[in-house]
Amino acid sequence: MIQAIQKIERSIKERRDVDVPFMNWWLYIFIVHPVTLGIYGIILFIKRTRRVDKFIVRKRDYYQSVLDYTERYCQDKNVYDNIRNDLNDLKEFVNGNFSKNIKEIKAGISSLLIIITLGIWGFIWLYKMNIIWYKLQKLEQDFDDKLSQIWTKVGLIKYPLTFNLDSSKKRSYALYLILSIITFSIWGLVWDYKIHTDPENLYKEFHSTEDTVLQTVRQ
Repeated sequence: MIQAIQKIERSIKERRDVDVPFMNWWLYIFIVHPVTLGIYGIILFIKRTRRVDKFIVRKRDYYQSVLDYTERYCQDKNVYDNIRNDLNDLKEFVNGNFSKNIKEIKAGISSLLIIITLGIWGFIWLYKMNIIWYKLQKLEQDFDDKLSQIWTKVGLIKYPLTFNLDSSKKRSYALYLILSIITFSIWGLVWDYKIHTDPENLYKEFHSTEDTVLQTVRQ
C-alpha cells in the first residue's frame, strides 16, 4: 500500500518539472520573436509540443498509479469483488483514451513532417494543439466522476471529486482557421495566444484535484 501511495506522490511531484509556465506571450510576440528574427518561434514550437507530451505522460502515470492504489486498497479491505467490474471498466476507459483519443504529438516527428510536407503538417499540428487541452480536461472530469463512484462505494470518500471543465478550450478549428485567413492573420495571433496560455490557465484545476486525491490516500 505504501508503494502505491508513493507512486501517486511521484507522479504528482513531476508537475514541478512538467507543468511549467512559459515566457509571457506579449514579451515573446513583440520583443523576443522580432529580435531573434523568428528563430525563437521555432524553439517555442518545440517547447510547446514537448510540454503537452510530458503532461500526457505524467497524467497517464498518475491515472495508473491511482488505479493501482484503488485496487490494492480494495483488496486489503476485502471489498474488491464489489468494485471489480467498475474498476476494470475505468482501466479500459483510461487505456482506450490514451491509445486512441489522447496521444503524444511529438515535437521531433512533427518538425520533420512539417519540413517534408512543406508546411502542410503544420495545419495538422495546429489542429492537435487546438483541441488537446479540452480532451485532457474531459478525460480528467470523466476519470474523477468514475473514480468517485468507486471510492464512495468502498468508503474512501464521502463527497465526490470535482473538476471544473473550461468549455472555452473546445474551439472550432475550421472557424478559427477561416477567421485567421479573412483577418489577414490578425485572428491567428489571438489563436496563438490562446494555445500559448491554455496550459497555464488549466494547471490550477488539475493540481487541485490531484492534491485532493493525494490527501485522501494519505489518510
